[in-house]
Amino acid sequence: MSENILLDLLYPRHCPICKEIRPYGKGSVCRECFGKLKRVEPPYCMKCGRTLEQEEEEYCQDCLKIPKHYKRGFPVFFYKDPLKEALYDFKYKNQRDYGAFFAGCMYEQYSEEFKRLSIDGIVPVPIYRSRRRKRGYNQAEILALQLGKRLNIPVYPHYLERIVDTNPQKELNDKERMKNLKNAFKIGQNKIKLNQILLVDDIYTSGATVEACTGVLLVAGAEEVYYTSVAIGKGY
Repeated sequence: MSENILLDLLYPRHCPICKEIRPYGKGSVCRECFGKLKRVEPPYCMKCGRTLEQEEEEYCQDCLKIPKHYKRGFPVFFYKDPLKEALYDFKYKNQRDYGAFFAGCMYEQYSEEFKRLSIDGIVPVPIYRSRRRKRGYNQAEILALQLGKRLNIPVYPHYLERIVDTNPQKELNDKERMKNLKNAFKIGQNKIKLNQILLVDDIYTSGATVEACTGVLLVAGAEEVYYTSVAIGKGY
């Protein structure tokens, strides 16, 4: 009996959407469940990566309203049910194994683009240390490590640090979100200098978190910052 089959028998995988056990060799998600996930498709906003309502447009209303300093974004799905529950379980209910599926979706949709960008390193969006102790992990770091393995690009989990435990972003408007994250991040204690950086997070909503991280990275000398996320919300 192979090691993979034995592991599946001892620790069976569950579909992140319907929670049913997945048979060995059948993939990590049910075909029917995967079909329920709404992918972000072209035409893409040339900044955040959302699907545009009009093909002749270049930027979505969010990016026209509030300019962003990162170069471009690569979200995979829209933040809607049933994906919302799966991401909640991944983030708060210790379903770390979902990270392999989500990172695989990132790779499947954008691997060619990522390879063309000549990325020096992948950096997960950090969480505050007390939250990490309580949760036991950073979901963005799991995604980054899984994606880095597939792309053969080094991952730097401690390149950024979160030094302020901010209030929940979902309860704030656009200006409050940016103010909430002001000075929340800093460059970690490392001797590595990255020029082309891919930020990784689970969910992109207003972009305030990615923008705050980007600002710190650019001040530290990065030339260009991109981001990818499992899901993107409706914005402001």
